[in-house]
Amino acid sequence: MITWEDLDDTSSDEDDEEANICLMADTTLEESKSDQEDEVNFNDPESLKKAYHKILSNSFILSKVYKNLWKDFKKLSKDHLKLEKILWDQVYNSSDELTQTCGACITLKEK
Repeated sequence: MITWEDLDDTSSDEDDEEANICLMADTTLEESKSDQEDEVNFNDPESLKKAYHKILSNSFILSKVYKNLWKDFKKLSKDHLKLEKILWDQVYNSSDELTQTCGACITLKEK
């Protein structure tokens, strides 16, 4: 037996499916437009010139990003070494304190 709720669910599923198909068609249309923009006609000097300038521009941008990332990496490496030293000092100092405490316990036990 089908209730009104069941009917509402099926129509909603159909609407969702139709919307998804429309989205898929729109996405493939956008992808094909961008593919056409990226295509280079090797027989056309203007197309080659545009592609060359685009590559040159992108390489400049990537170079700047790489330099910034390298600076960040060096700073983070220094920070890491500092934190590692602080941690090591804390562990070493706490082990010294434990050794001294244990030494005092042993002395008290012997008395």
